[in-house]
Formats: sequence, C-alpha cells, structure tokens
Amino acid sequence: MLRNPQGPQGPQGQGYYQPVTPPVEAPVIAMAAKGFQTIERHVDERLENETEETLNNRIKADLVVMCLERGLPDEGDKAKLIQALLDWQKAKPVPGPSTPNLCSMESTMVINKAPINTVYLNSQLLDEHFQGEIAYEQLTVGRKLGSGGFKDCYAGTYMGEAVAIGELRVQNFTEMDIAEIKHEINVLKQVRHENIIRFIGVCTNIKHLCIVTELCENGDLYDFMRKTKKPHFGQLVMYMHNIALACSYLHTRYPCIIHRISSNNRAKINDFGLARIRPKANASLHTQCGTPNWQAPEFWTPNPSYTEKVDVYACGLIYWEILTWAEAGYPYHNLSEHQLYEAVRDKEERPPLDKLKKYPGSLIALIQEMWKKDPKKRPPMSHVVDRLAEYLE
Repeated sequence: MLRNPQGPQGPQGQGYYQPVTPPVEAPVIAMAAKGFQTIERHVDERLENETEETLNNRIKADLVVMCLERGLPDEGDKAKLIQALLDWQKAKPVPGPSTPNLCSMESTMVINKAPINTVYLNSQLLDEHFQGEIAYEQLTVGRKLGSGGFKDCYAGTYMGEAVAIGELRVQNFTEMDIAEIKHEINVLKQVRHENIIRFIGVCTNIKHLCIVTELCENGDLYDFMRKTKKPHFGQLVMYMHNIALACSYLHTRYPCIIHRISSNNRAKINDFGLARIRPKANASLHTQCGTPNWQAPEFWTPNPSYTEKVDVYACGLIYWEILTWAEAGYPYHNLSEHQLYEAVRDKEERPPLDKLKKYPGSLIALIQEMWKKDPKKRPPMSHVVDRLAEYLE
C-alpha cells in the first residue's frame, strides 16, 4: 500500500488508485504481514572461496555490492562484473578462514519468485458471499492503526478474517456519491496482484462509510524504514521492483488506473480510487507532509492534465527515499507548499543525490529520468520494471 505521512511521528493518510479522472491524493505502500522481511545475505569480504560458478549464482545486486566494496567498476552485465571480481581475486590472493556458503541459485530463485509472503484471506469463503457491499454489522472494528487526511484506519475482522477497515470522515454524503463510489468499486474488484493490497469491499452505511481491505500487519514503508535497520542493496532493489510491478500492472488495466503516491512508500499499493469523496472529507489534504511533496509538476498549472507518468515521477521520489532509507527525511521536508512549487516546478530542483554515490550510476540515472519535469521524457513503468530486474538476475 502507499501512504502519506502526517509528519515525522508516522500515522498516515492514504493515497488512491483511480481511473483517469479527479485530482490527487496518494496511494500507500505497506509492508505485508509476514512479508518484506529483511533478507540476510552473507557477503564474503575477501572472495577467497568464490569461484566463477558461485559468483554466477548470485543476483546482480550482490555483485554490484561486492564490486563497490573493492573499488571496482560497478557497471555492466553480470559477466563483466564477475570477471572484474575474478581478476581482483587473482591479483590479491588472501588465505582465509572458512566462511559460510554463499547463496545458491536455488535460494536466489526462491527470493526472486516470492519476495513478499502475504497473508491471504480465505478467498473461497469471501468470494462465494461477497457482492461488494458489506453491512457495518458484519464488521468487528478493533484497534486504531492510524489516521490520514480524510479517514481513520482500524484493524478488524470480517467473516472471521483479519482485515483493515478504513472509515472515512465525510460530510453531506449523498446517494449520488454512493452511486459513483460503487461504480469505481466495480473497477477495483477486478484488481488482483501480489503487490497490491487486496480490496475486499465497502460499507456505505450513511454513518459509517468504510473501505475494507487486506490487513498488512507490518505497517507502511514510511514507518518501516524508520524502525528497521537498512537492508542489503539487493533487498532495497526488491522493494523498488515490487512497487514498479504493481504500478505497471495498474497502468495496463482498462481503463488505465493511475495512482498518486503521496509519501509513505510501501511494498504493496493500497486504497485505490474513491477520489470523489475527498472534497467532502472534513480534513485538509495538504498538510505539511502531505500530497504535494510527491506530486508531479504538471499538477501545478491552472488547467492540470496528467497521465500515468505522474506515478513514474512519484515512484522516482519513493526510490530516492528507499535508497537513503529515511536518513535524509522525505522529499522536500524542509519546504513550505509555496516554496515547494517554486523549487520543483519553476527551478526544477530535486532531492540531493550526494548520499547515493555508492550505488550504481545506472540506477541513479533511472531515478533522474523518472522525475524529469517533462512527463514525455519519463520512462513507462514497464521499462522501470525491466531495468530494475537487471539487478535481480
């Protein structure tokens, strides 16, 4: 899921995926329950036990890290990186003690195929009885997980299964609004992807307008980064790749579903659509840490028009956050909304890259392409998927 931080403390508002229509708030990236655990990967600092075969069994991200540790070139395909490491090994032989065995191809394939271990609901039970509408009496609302710009999120249960319940704070809600929401829900019910929070249903009780989704126990990436030790480079790339997969999937739906990433970067995208209710929410959507920080410059015009490239821009900022692992804060955290518009739109300023020098130049170049001012010059998310996959081969 993807979310908006309400400030350094963490409770978040949540963003949305929606058909190409109303303006903006953001999706949320959440850490799936039992999922996105940091992958511990041993790195042999001296290479004495490595062979060409064992090096070839590593994912490219491991090879890049090993090259960076030794001051070797980090660009090129796996074969070039392996050869550089073998040459280094021959030039600097080190008699070393025994070291743990490195990742085999088998374990690498497991990582690549199942980077997230999601807690799935009882799909057969829910699908047999679910028509999209959920009576409020069927929900058991538990502890509060957080609050956002226009809704409060709770852990709860539905038909005996753990779920997340987002109750919207709305005023003057009409039958027309409900009809529009149900129309959008018909699109959302068809969204199925391992990197997207599963939409379960909606409660349109006039006093309790709720969105019910899969529950991710580990919270969102914004908080996750601030309470978890920074993982290995390969794990960082996996987070980025999974976000790209989800975005690319949404962009290939018909009609195209665009989500706007607001801050908290998660590994699953959540809270699609329902943009029409936001103007009725009894809350300000533009908080100090709110949506504008992740909005593409094309929003800030008298007659904004946008495509799926707004997501590409937002993902570029999220990737910067992932690589810095919150050490530099969230994008433009020290700017007011007016200063933000001037810096990003008029001066084309972007987050500083000085803390990312240890990462491959090609990866940094990709991020810079993603946050270009001209949306036509940003790569499609399908292209981003392919380029990130190069580090996971």
